[in-house]
Amino acid sequence: MTTLRLPSLFLLGALLGCGSHDSPGITDTPPEVPALEPVSFALLGSGKIAFERIGGGVGYQAIYVVDATAGRSTHSFDNTIAWGPALSPDGRLLAYTSYNTATLYDVWVANVDGTGAQHVTNFPRQEGPPTWTADGARIVVVAGNFTTFVTNAFSQSPVPNPANLTQLTHFADPPPGGQFVCPTLINNDLTVSSSSQGLLAFACQGMEIDILAPDGSPSASYVPSRSDRRHWPLVFSPKWSPDGTRLAFIETISDSATNYSLVAVTVKVINADGTNATTIASAPGSNAQDGGGWFGLNNFSLCWMPDGLTLVFNVPESTLVGHLWVVRSDGSGLAQLTSAPGVWDRSVSCSRS
Repeated sequence: MTTLRLPSLFLLGALLGCGSHDSPGITDTPPEVPALEPVSFALLGSGKIAFERIGGGVGYQAIYVVDATAGRSTHSFDNTIAWGPALSPDGRLLAYTSYNTATLYDVWVANVDGTGAQHVTNFPRQEGPPTWTADGARIVVVAGNFTTFVTNAFSQSPVPNPANLTQLTHFADPPPGGQFVCPTLINNDLTVSSSSQGLLAFACQGMEIDILAPDGSPSASYVPSRSDRRHWPLVFSPKWSPDGTRLAFIETISDSATNYSLVAVTVKVINADGTNATTIASAPGSNAQDGGGWFGLNNFSLCWMPDGLTLVFNVPESTLVGHLWVVRSDGSGLAQLTSAPGVWDRSVSCSRS
């Protein structure tokens, strides 16, 4: 259990300016989006991954889809604000957030090639990056209103005006003068991962990984050791394995003596009950900025390939440059997947086909 300080609310859209799904261009003259550099499909095995790429030098932005089974890659949503993309389990759809002038950042769902986009959520406060339930029947999103600091997790069919909108958590603000205590959801820029058994997992303000039962009640947690006050750990992006028995996440270590620059990035796995924390991959932080240097969502992300044996995650190499890596769930086979110079790859998601 971790006690949290009250955050200030801010609108991420204000940092980039206003726009819409139809015309949220990054520049007046959008730069050309290049094809993906050659990658090793064998590292992924089968299935697909999707990720967002920000190109540093010319400033392009796009969502790339790598189909390991077919041995090809494509890109879509060129120079469009389509943040936090998440592949549906069957690999046919992408859920993502985009700007709406009435309700700020909402969730949209489209085909992987960017066609057929539908505006599917419109909570008063902007929504966080979506995820999918294991069966692909619903999206899961963190949302809220302007009357409370806390947000909550909701699920719904990936369609406009769904009849089955369901509130999954029931967090509330503490009484006046009270403190926020994990598990809770405050910021709406977090993902909530749903297992095949209906368990929920999220990173509570980066301080701990919380696991909730299907009814939203606390089930388990992972809290990193903070005995070393100089080297400060934070946790991000928990994702359930395909069989729902294990939970992987990213843990970073930052140095308070150097303005909290990153000194290490690790991938860890725990059991569904929060036990047996195991580090399966480590990378130097390269003194990147803690949390990543780009505005947007899912600057730290990972996902499981459908075999349940391979994970894909992004590693920062500097404040504005980072790439995708893969590792086997037993800690073997660590290898770099993407390698284009000067880009930031983030918000990776996996599908089974």
